[in-house]
Amino acid sequence: MLQAKELRYGNKVFNKKGEVITVQQILSHTIVYDTAINVSRRHLSKVSGFYDVAYTTEVLEVVKEAEMQEIEPIRLTPKVLESCGFRNFVREEWILTYGNTHTDFEFREDGLRLRHNTTSRVPIKYLHQLQNFFYAMAGEELEVNL
Repeated sequence: MLQAKELRYGNKVFNKKGEVITVQQILSHTIVYDTAINVSRRHLSKVSGFYDVAYTTEVLEVVKEAEMQEIEPIRLTPKVLESCGFRNFVREEWILTYGNTHTDFEFREDGLRLRHNTTSRVPIKYLHQLQNFFYAMAGEELEVNL
């Protein structure tokens, strides 16, 4: 189960149906992942004895929520990395390009690690962690096309 403190707006996770959802709001025990506004208009046939044209409009917001215990993280795989714009040239080495910057990562069984003289101690195992890391590093959202 994910904790609310691990999530940010825009993070992608699985709901209980196995669908990829995007976090829009984080509430105390739920997340909102979809909102829509339905507008209906009804014709009123007779208004106070006259046959004037009159309508009534109803605006209804439809919100889809998921309980925190119902959502699951999306595990990083080569396919997920490719959907995030990573390129792979050598077995474990994956490169992400944003702007004029190229960042090298190693993708191993325990997760994704930043390639550096001192490799990162904590591997990135899930997509929402990668999205959060990228935002902290680049100051922009990681584009994900799942």
